[in-house]
This record gives sequence, C-alpha cells and structure tokens, in this order.
Amino acid sequence: MLLVKKYLILMSCILLVFLLNTSLVRAQNDGQAKLDEATEKKLDANTPEKLAEVIRLCEEALDAGLNEGNQRIAKQVLAASALQLSQTLFQDLPAIASNRRALTIKRREIMSNLEKAVANNPELSEAFLLLARLEAIPGGSREKAIDYMTKAIELLKDKPVDQSQAYLLRAAIQEDEAEQLADLKAAIEADPTNEAAWQTRLRMLIAVGKFEQARQDAESLLQNDPDNRLALETAVDSLLQLRREADAIALLNPRIEKDPENGDLRRMRGRAYALSDEDEKALADLNKAIELDPRDHQSLILRGQIYFDMGESEKASRDISDSLLIEPQSVQGIWMRAMVASREQRYADAIADVEMLVRAIPSNVEWILVLANFYQLDNRPRLAIRLMDELIRQQPDNWRALRMRGDAKLSINEHSLAIADYEAATKLMEESREVEDARSRASDDDYSGLLNNLSWVLATSPKDELRDGAKALEMALKACEATDYKEAHILSTLAAAYAETGDFENARKWSGKAVELGAAEEHAQLDQLKAELESYEKNEPWREKQETEENKAPLVAPAETIDT
Repeated sequence: MLLVKKYLILMSCILLVFLLNTSLVRAQNDGQAKLDEATEKKLDANTPEKLAEVIRLCEEALDAGLNEGNQRIAKQVLAASALQLSQTLFQDLPAIASNRRALTIKRREIMSNLEKAVANNPELSEAFLLLARLEAIPGGSREKAIDYMTKAIELLKDKPVDQSQAYLLRAAIQEDEAEQLADLKAAIEADPTNEAAWQTRLRMLIAVGKFEQARQDAESLLQNDPDNRLALETAVDSLLQLRREADAIALLNPRIEKDPENGDLRRMRGRAYALSDEDEKALADLNKAIELDPRDHQSLILRGQIYFDMGESEKASRDISDSLLIEPQSVQGIWMRAMVASREQRYADAIADVEMLVRAIPSNVEWILVLANFYQLDNRPRLAIRLMDELIRQQPDNWRALRMRGDAKLSINEHSLAIADYEAATKLMEESREVEDARSRASDDDYSGLLNNLSWVLATSPKDELRDGAKALEMALKACEATDYKEAHILSTLAAAYAETGDFENARKWSGKAVELGAAEEHAQLDQLKAELESYEKNEPWREKQETEENKAPLVAPAETIDT
C-alpha cells in the first residue's frame, strides 16, 4: 500500500512538470509568435500608428514569455521602434508650439516612448539626446536636460564625431559661461573638424571679451586651415580689441600680397589702419575694396567713419547714405547717419535714428545714453530725465546715467537734484577709476567734465542753501589738474569757485585766462566768459539760473524701421 502511494505521488509530480513545461512552451510559442509578428511589421513601420503596433506586440511578447535570446531581440526591437516613434512625433512640435496644451500632451507622449526606449536599451545614446532636447524646451527641466546630455556623452565615448555634437548641444543648454566654453572646447577636442563648435566658441569668446583666448584659438585653427574666413576675422578682431593693430596688419599683409584683389582682406586691413590712426593707408585699402565691389556696404561705412573722424562730413554723409541704399537695415549705418546729423545739429533727424535703434535693441545702454544726450542738445531735458530715470532704476550704479540726469536736472533749474546726481556719479566714477579693466574705467575727460559740472552748480547756484564755495573750489582744482589747465570752460568754473569764496583776485586771474583761451579757440560761449570776467571785476560772484524751455518734438520724415 505504501508503494502504491509513493507511485501515485511520483506520477503526480511528473504530470505537474509535464503540464508546466507544456504551459511554458505554449507561452513561449505565443511570445515567439508575437515577436515574429512584431519583427515582420517593423520592416515597413513608417508611421506613428505602425510603430505603436510594433511596440505593443513586443511588450505582449515579453509579457507572454521568451527565452533569453529572444528577450534581447524583443527589447532591441521595442527600443528602436520607441525611439523612431519619438523622433517622428518630435518633428511635429514646431507646428503646435503656440498651443501650450497640445504641446504638453505631445511632449508627454514622446517622453513616455523615450523612457520605454532607454528602459529596454540603456545604451541608446540617441534616446538620451532626444530626452535632453525635450527637457530643454519650455516646460522642461534644464537640470534634467544636462543630465540626459551627460549620459549621452558618456555613451558616445567611442564615437568622437557624435560625441562632439553632443558636447555642442550641451553647451547650448548650459547657463554658466565657463561651462559653456568648456563644453565647446571638449567638442573641438573630440572632433577638430566640427566647424559649428569652432564658430560658436570663437564668437562667444569675442562676445564675452576673452580676446586673448579668442586670438589663440583662431590662430590655432588657422594653422590647420589657413583659408578659414571665420578664424581670420576672429584673429584680426581679437588683435584689434587688444590694441595690437600692428600684429593684425602683419597677419593680413602676406594674405593680401598673395591675393591683392580680395576686397574682404582689404577691408579688414583698412579697419586696422584706421584704428592705428593711419588714415591715408586705411582709405587706400577701403577705396580698393569699394573699387572691387561697389556694393560693399561695410567698406562704405568704414570709409564714412574715417571721413567723419577727419571732419569731412559731406564725404562721410555720402558714403553712409550709399551704404544704407545697399543695406537699409545696417545698424552701423543708421548709427553713423545719426552721428553725422548730430554734428550738423540736425538733432531731430539724429533722435529719430537713435530712437529706432533703441526700439530694436532696448538693452543697449550706449544708445540710450546717446539718445538722452541728443534730447538735451535738442532742448528736451525732461525727455532725457524720463529716459535716465528708467535706466537708473535698472542700473542704479550707472554713473554715466546719473551724470546725464544731473545735467538735465541742472538745465531745468532743479539744482538740488542735480547736485545729488553729480555727487553719486562722482563717487561711482572714482571707484571705476580704480578698476584694472580699462573698459570699465572712467576716462580723464569724463572725470573732469563731471567735476566741472558739480563745481559749477556749487559755485553759481542762485539758491543760497546749495552753494558751497570751498567744495566747489576743491572740485574745480581737480578738474583743472585733469585737463592741465587748458580748457576754457573749466578755468571759468575755477574762477567762479574762487569768486564764491570771496577771492576775487584769483577769480579775475583765471577768468581772464578763460577768456584768452576762449578767444583763441573761438569758443561758442565766449560772450558769457567775458560777462563773467566783468562780474568779477566788480567783485560780484556769478549766478546762473537755467530754465530750459522744453522743445516740442519736431515733425520729421518717418524713419526706416529695423526689422526686429
């Protein structure tokens, strides 16, 4: 009886194993059938619907059960199909970019398929690159985008050309300047032929003021590719920014000797000569460039600038006008047209041009300051004040804006506010003069001009509570020292400061010198200089009240607009 029981138990186990094996085989057969169908459909899966069907079949095959080898195949097919589907759907994003809800739904769908792709094939670098691009668009995470891109870069270590492109893409995502430059350098090291990486790095180095590094990189590129136009332009631009005009000319000379009919090279050397104050040589090169190509608007503008600096406004105006006929949207051309109009005291025309530039690029502080100055020159100080109020709100430490607002306040008799602006500007300017960066340092002319204006209002304001003779004298002496006692209007201020302290002997002495200098230079304010001297001869201090009557904005011809 015991033997019978053991026999029955053994037979039951055998039957169970048989049934299990049969079930497993049947499941594997079902999974294999699904995989076979998926593989067959993958051959012509060229639409989102067909790709989605392949993905579904692969998932069902894996769920049904496959042997180890077929599992690998199913995962590979699934990952490739999910990636292809994601790439197809990604191409639709630009068409729905303005529809936030549709964009969010589509983005989630793509993200879901990419997650399937990397889950089934963690080595799929293309999927990580696309995940990074998805995270980089609005609504995504910059940090995740960088992480995905970093993963792709790691996976591409054996594919330097593709890795170089990945570094380039990560550089575009980075916010930190140093990390951007590092990625661009790595892209170039991975693939020295990556032209886009070279271009981006060289332009970025110039944009952020790293001119020496830009020069080194450009000259390295020139060693391997002597005809690389961007590298040559970058090398020349960097040398000119570094005030190494002679080196820029030396770099260009052999190339021009080899190709004397190259207008681009002539223009570049002409610019270098102009910055070296060798105007005749600059004009010779630019004349040749324009002869070679009469529509070379850049050479026309450069020649116009040289004529402008030489005081030949008529020639400058002709070249600038010709350049704008060729390239009406040229920012440099519009800027120079405004400068010529200003010199000819056509302030309404100058203002119209600079207003157009400021509307196109509202962040350009230099243009905003020039516009405020033109408002002042055109007797529209309140417009200048309004403009400077907004700039100072954004940049409270901008001493140029404070000085400009102080000038405008002074011209409408708001002396106390003018003094406050001048004092704040003086403090900031003195700090800037201690900075090693020459681009941030205030010039001697700026410094003496500001000290002169502050001294003048402290010495001549009709408001008794605002005058301070001792401080005015201190400021005036500093301004005179900065200009070697050679500026008539600053000597006039020194005289006014002495008069305010009661020292009329020195007031007459320096006022007399101001009149002498003014007469020799045909100074525009010679009559006032003489009137000041007459006042001091009577032992009377000078008082000046300015009350500029606001000029109504004149009607001018509609300006050409810059396409922004």
